[in-house]
Order: sequence, then C-alpha cells, then structure tokens
Amino acid sequence: MNRGSSPARPGSPPPPPVIRVSGLSKAYGSLQALREVNFTVRRGEILAYLGPNGAGKTTTIRILSGLLDRDAGEVEISGRDVAVEPVTVKRLIGVVPDTSNLYPELSCRRNLEYLGELYGLSRSLRRARAAALLDLFDLGDRASAPFGALSHGLKRRLTIAAALVHDPEVLFLDEPTTGLDVPSARALRDLIRDINRQGKTVFLTTHNLQEAEALCQQVVILIKGRVAAWGTPAAIRERVSRLRLLEVTFSGAVNAAQVRQACPAILSLTASHQGWRLEFADTHSALAQLLAFCESAGLRLEEVSASGVSLEEAFLEILQENLSEPGDAS
Repeated sequence: MNRGSSPARPGSPPPPPVIRVSGLSKAYGSLQALREVNFTVRRGEILAYLGPNGAGKTTTIRILSGLLDRDAGEVEISGRDVAVEPVTVKRLIGVVPDTSNLYPELSCRRNLEYLGELYGLSRSLRRARAAALLDLFDLGDRASAPFGALSHGLKRRLTIAAALVHDPEVLFLDEPTTGLDVPSARALRDLIRDINRQGKTVFLTTHNLQEAEALCQQVVILIKGRVAAWGTPAAIRERVSRLRLLEVTFSGAVNAAQVRQACPAILSLTASHQGWRLEFADTHSALAQLLAFCESAGLRLEEVSASGVSLEEAFLEILQENLSEPGDAS
C-alpha cells in the first residue's frame, strides 16, 4: 500500500486537489438535490461531508463514484473527469457503503481475493494484498471464517479492507461507525487514521460530529443541497464565535430558572460535569448580571473557565441559520 507523499517544501505551491467539485448540480424531476456545490480535497486529507438527512450527501457520493450522472458542473478525481473517464476513476477510488456488499458464504480471505480478481490483479498480488489487509485490520485469525459469521464490527472492518484491495488513492466512507458499540467504533476510527497515515485521502460522511472533529482536517456542511460552510473544524467553529461560552462553578446549589430570570443576557444555562455551562453574546452584561445574582443569593463564583464552541454546536448553529431558506434536497 502507498506510504503517502512527502510534505511540500517551504515556499512550494500546495499539491493539486485529489477531489475537485465545481458548480455541481443535480435534480430529480422538480426536486433540486444539489445546487452549485463547490469544494476541493487535498491529497492525504480526511474530509468530513456533513449534513442532515436529505441534504444531498448520498447524491454527491454517487456522482463522485460514477454511479450517477450530474446535471451540471465539473467533478474530477486526481485530474480525471468522472463522467469522461469512469473506468479509470473507479480504479482510483474505493467505496465503502453503509451496508456491506460482500458475500456472506465466502471466507474473509476469499472475499478479498475475489475482489482483487475483479480488479484484474494477478493471483500472487491479490493473495499478497488480502494477507496484508487481513493483518492491517487485525482479521488474520478470521481469514478462513465466513463473512456472514462475523460480528457487526468485524464486518465493517472487512468491508473497508475490501475497498482497499486495489490500492485506491481515495476512500469513500459512508457512516462507517453507525451501529457499532463504543470499543468497535473507537477501533475503527483508529484504523481510519492508520489508512490516512499511509497516504489515502478519505471522504467521510457521518452524523457523529465528535467523530468528524476528531478525524478530519476539512469539513463541508451541506444543507438543502448547498454548501453552507467549508473549512477546517477550527474555522467552522470560529464562524459562530459571536457566541461566548463559560464553565462556572457556584459555591452552593442554584436554581437554573432563577439564574435565567436574573440574568437575561445568558442565552442558555445547562448542567455540565464541572458545574454549569453558560452561553451568551455580550460578555460584560452576562458577567455583571451573574455577579449581581450571586450577591443577592449569597453565592460565590468558585471557578470560571472559558469553553470553546464544539463542531457539533457550530453545525447546529449553521443549520439553524439555513432552516428558513427555501428549497429541499435528498
């Protein structure tokens, strides 16, 4: 498997994008699923493609993988137009669907070797790839087991391994950890990191925003078929930085309703493992009202610490901003 490209020298131009999407549009009859979608993914990045159900994520993946024609726009994988060179593009990508398409009656090893055969790999090469992938995904002791006999977590592992048999440049992962227990999901995230460190570009869709924040260098938020935000997780969080967050601990018990009534500048007050989490827009007003409340209630602020906006909170804020806009997608 590839070990990734060397980092660019200082002052050298950045590498060209491995995925380039420009003006992508798609409609199903009167339903506009994608509307002038634009983004790029650099080689070796993990990109999280986020959005609510019906945003157009599945449509995008189907177009990028050559399974669906676009209505307008340009889509390239490693400089190859997906519509013009579909066979070449299919050799450059690996697609992991949300539901596995492997054969339940075949062994883990045979599933991988059979896919290698479909991609035209020689017998020796497909056997070597199957062995290497079984080892990488910690499935060596299950090599002879039928795929259908594996647990859900191990099935997800082998499904991802199968998408890597032909050593693609780009890996598309559609909700890879959905339905997994916590240990299995964590192990699978570690595998995704390992795959990325070996030079693979990863295009990830997930509803788990904590997962996206932990894994990804770039984020695209798609809402109603439009790109509502695109950038690093830090840049997405910064977009809603007008909101301020504090973690506070009071010297005694407090009634949340009373705090809200006494401190109208505090937009929300929620319990946290450290005490209370406050959200506000005007720092001066919120702190002044909070200190006045503490004095009247005979309390002290024992601890006050800044709390950053999470990607999940930023996503919800951006989603709320776009809910009033007309139009739907699927």
